[in-house]
Amino acid sequence: MSNERSPAISLSVENGVAVMSMNRPRQRNPFTEEFIADFRRCLDAIEADAQVGAVVLIGADGVFSAGGDVKGMVERIEQGGASAADIRRRMYGLHEWIQRFRTLERPVIAAVDGPAFGGGLGLALMADFVLCTPRAQFCAVFARIGLVPDVGLFYTLPRMVGLQRAKELMATARVVDADEARALGLVMEIHPAEALRSAALEMAGRLCEANPVAFAITKRLTNQSFDMDVNALIEAEAAAQGICMATGYHADAVRRFRDKQPLRFVWPQPPRT
Repeated sequence: MSNERSPAISLSVENGVAVMSMNRPRQRNPFTEEFIADFRRCLDAIEADAQVGAVVLIGADGVFSAGGDVKGMVERIEQGGASAADIRRRMYGLHEWIQRFRTLERPVIAAVDGPAFGGGLGLALMADFVLCTPRAQFCAVFARIGLVPDVGLFYTLPRMVGLQRAKELMATARVVDADEARALGLVMEIHPAEALRSAALEMAGRLCEANPVAFAITKRLTNQSFDMDVNALIEAEAAAQGICMATGYHADAVRRFRDKQPLRFVWPQPPRT
């Protein structure tokens, strides 16, 4: 069991991969003030460390995150509630660190074991890739307590599962298991619980071998691709290619190809089924 006196989120760096571990499984890793402060601290450290090539976000002891701090919500209501303006300011504060996480110019992998509910689902979908275990569960739970989705789900969920299915998941607040989540496109791979962390680290380590400039630009443009017309995307593509072709990474890769040497970044083919 995780030490509840440890930080709400701890950060370690393993072979160039930053691992953010959410350490409040008993409370289901809620977005408390401590959690948010620790998340921001981790982002600061990652952004400042040029040696970090990829990021893994994982929950301790089989729990990803249930999102919003419901206990804190109850306390605020019992104390007379908060004004719409106060809540709006709180939401902008929430969006600030969520957006920083979404736009990190490194590959980000969410490794989901157990529940990813409400804001926890939104947090997982801010990653570039989502891996999970067979016991993972996903739920846009907001309708159960009379709220609308947040943590960017209005943006991410329709793009991942389609408009009609996103409406259904939001309106019903039903639980989606791992197999359905993969079928819907919410997750990319399912791994045994005991192998999830190693699978995420292995994937992150391989991604560290890619040209970081090319990955950063590819991520940024792909995240924006639904909001740009084809002419704008082509212009951005041309500019991006000019930047990437001027990198030392590209020059080294071309020389390796010419000299029939192994390339630094070659993704293994998946096994045939």
